[in-house]
Amino acid sequence: MKISAKQYSKALFAEIYGKSEEESLPILSKFVEILKNDNSLSQIEKIIKYFSSLWKKESSLVEAEVSTARKINDSTRESLINYLKKISDVEKIQIVERIDEKILGGFIMKYEDKIIDASVKNKIKTFKNNLIQ
Repeated sequence: MKISAKQYSKALFAEIYGKSEEESLPILSKFVEILKNDNSLSQIEKIIKYFSSLWKKESSLVEAEVSTARKINDSTRESLINYLKKISDVEKIQIVERIDEKILGGFIMKYEDKIIDASVKNKIKTFKNNLIQ
Protein backbone atom coordinates (compact mmCIF):
# COMPACT_ATOMS: atom_id res chain seq x y z
CA MET A 1 0.00 0.00 0.00
CA LYS A 2 1.31 3.44 -0.96
CA ILE A 3 1.76 5.87 1.90
CA SER A 4 0.31 9.35 1.31
CA ALA A 5 2.19 12.60 1.80
CA LYS A 6 -0.17 13.45 4.65
CA GLN A 7 0.65 10.16 6.42
CA TYR A 8 4.39 10.74 5.99
CA SER A 9 4.10 14.27 7.38
CA LYS A 10 2.08 13.11 10.40
CA ALA A 11 4.64 10.41 11.15
CA LEU A 12 7.55 12.83 10.85
CA PHE A 13 5.76 15.37 13.02
CA ALA A 14 5.08 12.77 15.72
CA GLU A 15 8.76 11.81 15.74
CA ILE A 16 10.35 15.26 15.96
CA TYR A 17 7.85 17.46 17.75
CA GLY A 18 9.32 18.66 21.03
CA LYS A 19 12.82 17.52 20.19
CA SER A 20 15.85 19.77 19.83
CA GLU A 21 17.49 20.48 16.49
CA GLU A 22 20.33 18.16 17.46
CA GLU A 23 17.88 15.32 18.21
CA SER A 24 15.87 16.00 15.05
CA LEU A 25 18.70 15.84 12.50
CA PRO A 26 19.23 12.03 12.66
CA ILE A 27 15.46 11.52 12.47
CA LEU A 28 15.24 13.72 9.37
CA SER A 29 18.14 11.89 7.80
CA LYS A 30 16.48 8.53 8.41
CA PHE A 31 13.16 9.93 7.13
CA VAL A 32 14.72 10.96 3.81
CA GLU A 33 16.30 7.52 3.55
CA ILE A 34 12.88 5.92 4.04
CA LEU A 35 11.38 8.16 1.35
CA LYS A 36 14.17 7.13 -1.01
CA ASN A 37 13.69 3.41 -0.30
CA ASP A 38 9.91 3.75 -0.78
CA ASN A 39 10.41 5.66 -4.06
CA SER A 40 8.48 8.52 -2.51
CA LEU A 41 10.92 11.41 -2.85
CA SER A 42 8.60 12.92 -5.47
CA GLN A 43 6.12 13.63 -2.64
CA ILE A 44 8.58 15.79 -0.69
CA GLU A 45 6.90 19.13 -1.54
CA LYS A 46 3.50 17.87 -0.39
CA ILE A 47 5.03 16.36 2.74
CA ILE A 48 6.66 19.69 3.60
CA LYS A 49 3.38 21.52 3.01
CA TYR A 50 1.42 19.18 5.30
CA PHE A 51 4.19 19.15 7.90
CA SER A 52 4.34 22.94 7.93
CA SER A 53 0.59 23.10 8.43
CA LEU A 54 0.77 20.66 11.37
CA TRP A 55 3.65 22.59 12.93
CA LYS A 56 1.86 25.93 12.67
CA LYS A 57 -1.33 24.49 14.11
CA GLU A 58 0.48 22.90 17.06
CA SER A 59 2.49 26.08 17.63
CA SER A 60 -0.72 28.17 17.59
CA LEU A 61 0.57 30.14 14.60
CA VAL A 62 -1.44 31.47 11.69
CA GLU A 63 0.26 32.75 8.58
CA ALA A 64 -1.73 35.31 6.63
CA GLU A 65 -1.11 36.99 3.30
CA VAL A 66 -2.42 40.53 2.96
CA SER A 67 -2.58 42.13 -0.49
CA THR A 68 -2.95 45.90 -0.70
CA ALA A 69 -2.35 48.66 -3.24
CA ARG A 70 0.45 50.08 -1.09
CA LYS A 71 2.38 49.24 2.07
CA ILE A 72 0.23 49.14 5.21
CA ASN A 73 1.16 51.23 8.23
CA ASP A 74 1.96 49.82 11.68
CA SER A 75 -1.44 50.72 13.11
CA THR A 76 -3.29 48.88 10.33
CA ARG A 77 -0.95 45.90 10.63
CA GLU A 78 -1.62 45.71 14.38
CA SER A 79 -5.40 45.94 13.79
CA LEU A 80 -5.24 43.08 11.27
CA ILE A 81 -3.18 40.95 13.66
CA ASN A 82 -5.62 41.56 16.54
CA TYR A 83 -8.58 40.78 14.27
CA LEU A 84 -6.99 37.50 13.12
CA LYS A 85 -6.14 36.52 16.70
CA LYS A 86 -9.78 37.07 17.63
CA ILE A 87 -11.36 35.11 14.77
CA SER A 88 -8.83 32.29 14.59
CA ASP A 89 -8.26 31.85 18.33
CA VAL A 90 -4.47 31.64 18.07
CA GLU A 91 -1.65 33.39 19.87
CA LYS A 92 0.78 34.15 17.04
CA ILE A 93 0.08 35.74 13.66
CA GLN A 94 2.63 36.08 10.91
CA ILE A 95 1.63 38.49 8.14
CA VAL A 96 3.18 38.47 4.70
CA GLU A 97 2.47 41.66 2.78
CA ARG A 98 1.96 41.72 -0.97
CA ILE A 99 1.64 44.87 -3.04
CA ASP A 100 -0.93 44.46 -5.81
CA GLU A 101 -1.46 47.56 -7.90
CA LYS A 102 -4.69 46.10 -9.30
CA ILE A 103 -6.32 46.66 -5.90
CA LEU A 104 -7.78 50.16 -5.90
CA GLY A 105 -8.13 50.31 -2.13
CA GLY A 106 -8.83 48.13 0.86
CA PHE A 107 -7.22 44.72 1.17
CA ILE A 108 -7.54 41.01 0.44
CA MET A 109 -6.41 38.71 3.22
CA LYS A 110 -5.82 34.98 2.87
CA TYR A 111 -5.22 32.73 5.86
CA GLU A 112 -5.62 29.01 6.35
CA ASP A 113 -8.32 28.16 3.79
CA LYS A 114 -10.18 31.47 4.08
CA ILE A 115 -10.23 34.70 2.08
CA ILE A 116 -11.43 38.06 3.37
CA ASP A 117 -12.00 40.38 0.43
CA ALA A 118 -12.33 43.92 1.78
CA SER A 119 -11.21 45.53 -1.46
CA VAL A 120 -12.96 48.52 -3.00
CA LYS A 121 -13.55 46.50 -6.18
CA ASN A 122 -15.40 43.80 -4.22
CA LYS A 123 -17.49 46.39 -2.36
CA ILE A 124 -18.51 48.02 -5.68
CA LYS A 125 -19.36 44.61 -7.14
CA THR A 126 -21.49 43.74 -4.09
CA PHE A 127 -23.23 47.12 -4.26
CA LYS A 128 -23.93 46.63 -7.99
CA ASN A 129 -25.36 43.15 -7.39
CA ASN A 130 -27.62 44.50 -4.62
CA LEU A 131 -28.93 47.22 -6.96
CA ILE A 132 -29.73 44.70 -9.68
CA GLN A 133 -31.71 42.47 -7.33
